[in-house]
Amino acid sequence: MRNKYHQDIIEVLKEADGRSMPVRLIARHIYNKKVGLFAGNLPFNDIYQSVRFYLWSQSNRPSSPFLKGDKRGEYRVRREVFFQMELDFNTPCISNSDKKDNPTEKTEGQPGEFQLFD
Repeated sequence: MRNKYHQDIIEVLKEADGRSMPVRLIARHIYNKKVGLFAGNLPFNDIYQSVRFYLWSQSNRPSSPFLKGDKRGEYRVRREVFFQMELDFNTPCISNSDKKDNPTEKTEGQPGEFQLFD
């Protein structure tokens, strides 16, 4: 079951750095993000009920990214999911050929390089 606010819930809980947040505060963040000057009339109660039911049902599943918080009505994101989302796939990968030191290359005398130690 996927909620239409799933990604927004993840973003809000990710900003909380692993701390638990009350459902009302999560729903308020989503409401402020979705409703603007030119947006349609979207009642806060609808967002709140949708987020509340979704978090409650997902937190009871072992494979869910959401956990119940310390207090009643609070939820947080799993640490594993939190760190998984932090992975950056845009950084270039160092291949094995780049890792190996090539003893035939001389670094001395090349322009633009400084030798710090003798």
